[in-house]
Amino acid sequence: MSVKSSDSFAAFASLHRYSALLETSKPTLSQAEVAVQLLSHIYGAENEEELLKCGDSEIIDTYMAMKEKILNNVVTQ
Repeated sequence: MSVKSSDSFAAFASLHRYSALLETSKPTLSQAEVAVQLLSHIYGAENEEELLKCGDSEIIDTYMAMKEKILNNVVTQ
């Protein structure tokens, strides 16, 4: 996997801001998709495809569960 630790930290900070958004409103689908991309960066991957290729079932299971939670909180129109 190829994301630098500084990028992982930046992704974590962005997800923290995203979680603050959840306390006051529901995110848009676009915001949720960005959050999912950032989630893969926390695990050191450039994208979901790279993360899924890592072969670590615990990381993959955690990522997929978090992704589902993120996408289930979007504004539906």
